[in-house]
Amino acid sequence: MHCKKLLNLILLCFFSASLVLRLDISVQTWASQEYQQYVNNYLNSGVLGNWTYLEKPLFPIAFNESQIFIGQNWSVVTPLLANHSYHIYCYGEWINNSSEPQTDYDIYVYDPLGEMVGYHTESAGLPEHLGTSTEEPFFVPKTSGNYTFTIKNDPRESNGSKPATFMIIENVECNVWHQHYVEGKDNSSLPVFTTSWAYEFFTDSKHVEVWVTVPDTLDMYEARVYLMANPKSGKGVTLNGVPLAWEPGLYSEISTPYGGYNLESEEYRGLAYASCEFHGQDMLLNFTSSSSGPTLYHLVFIGENGFGTIEYLVKTEFANTRLEPLTVPGRVYPYNETVIAYTSNATDLVDATLQYSTDGWRNITALTMELVDNRTCRAVIPGQQAGTSVSYRVAANDVIKNVLYASGVYPVKYPSRLNISLSRNTIIIGENITVRGNLSLASESLRITVTFASQNITKSITSLTLENGSFTASYKPEILGTWEVQAFFAEDEFAYESASTTLTAKVDEPSIFAKYSLYIGGGVGATIVAGIIVYLKKSRQ
Repeated sequence: MHCKKLLNLILLCFFSASLVLRLDISVQTWASQEYQQYVNNYLNSGVLGNWTYLEKPLFPIAFNESQIFIGQNWSVVTPLLANHSYHIYCYGEWINNSSEPQTDYDIYVYDPLGEMVGYHTESAGLPEHLGTSTEEPFFVPKTSGNYTFTIKNDPRESNGSKPATFMIIENVECNVWHQHYVEGKDNSSLPVFTTSWAYEFFTDSKHVEVWVTVPDTLDMYEARVYLMANPKSGKGVTLNGVPLAWEPGLYSEISTPYGGYNLESEEYRGLAYASCEFHGQDMLLNFTSSSSGPTLYHLVFIGENGFGTIEYLVKTEFANTRLEPLTVPGRVYPYNETVIAYTSNATDLVDATLQYSTDGWRNITALTMELVDNRTCRAVIPGQQAGTSVSYRVAANDVIKNVLYASGVYPVKYPSRLNISLSRNTIIIGENITVRGNLSLASESLRITVTFASQNITKSITSLTLENGSFTASYKPEILGTWEVQAFFAEDEFAYESASTTLTAKVDEPSIFAKYSLYIGGGVGATIVAGIIVYLKKSRQ
């Protein structure tokens, strides 16, 4: 019995020494005030045994070599919010893809009621996927409360206890506005629980903007962005499609421009940062990365004075957002209203304005467009008189601070109709095909084009309308067969174009009597001609 107590005491001293050594040597920055205050380690305590209470899910937890013995567990308990996305991963030196891996850490997840909601048992040396399901990269709790992540060194498959890092941090979606509550430091200039906080995001975009709207009740010390991983550049790795942070960078180590992650006011500020000079001053972080491919960032907020809820946006969508026409003006007739409607292809709209002009932008009328839904804007341009050319342009602001533009031009004209008829549907070769028609616009000298087309020939005849809109056109075909006849009116400043229906005319040979009518006189001559005709008919048979 005394030996067992002595052994436990030795183990307790060993664990304590391991934790202190890990903090002192590898993560000195995390031994700062924030880390000491909100990361609490317990040895042989309660039903969990060895465990860490992570009050703020945004610090890396370092496990030293032999800290989790084969067959033993270490639990990390942390409060999570329902329906928020958390990026959780456990990696480090224990990851080994060789044929002889030493360490096999399995991870079991329990909800606030103690029910198991996930278990992850990859074979030795392989990183555990800690998403809600095997298809999802993030863990999304169904309820709010303390979740327990138990890391077990599997005695069946493990031959060692290599160092590891357990990391949990909320992942925020890009191009969506989020909210975060911040309190400044207390009267002694010490941070309180919500003074400092961190999130992560990842993107393929090289250009990133972070917009922060600050309420008048709050003065922000800083907003920071840390570049944490870019697997293409050899910093960090990818698991389930999402980069994992370069491990030393989680512990404030810097390999320019990577790493340096911390929540302390006086420490490294990161890749980009911004600050408030007074209460309520908004902030913008604007930077471009030289690395391509999926890139992981940490976003840190630090309050200074006062309190309030900030709104922030990680913007990575710039060139792909646009307005697409929902209704395109067709033929617009005099004094008819015209509906102009556009929809955003990718983002929600905040507001939109339409400007139009009827005199080449010398005079401009502005209309506030109605937001029919989150992505559609609509306005009505009043009716105009015939002969007017209406130019318009739309400027819409979307939720991610893009301004989307669209423009167009449409004429206002009278409609026109063409009706035609043939004087005869069948003619003899050598005669004219005569077309009579009427244009609905009662005006003279309007040009009408009439086409006469057979299988191999097309002939166009131009005719001018009379005062009442009527016109006539004739054409003498030179070949037999069927001819199609159609009339066209080309639009002008005041009227739209139109086309008539297509009519068919037949061109025949003359009759035999007509061919030989000169020979027909009377008496014997007529008899001779009649005989010739009979002979020709029989010879053709």
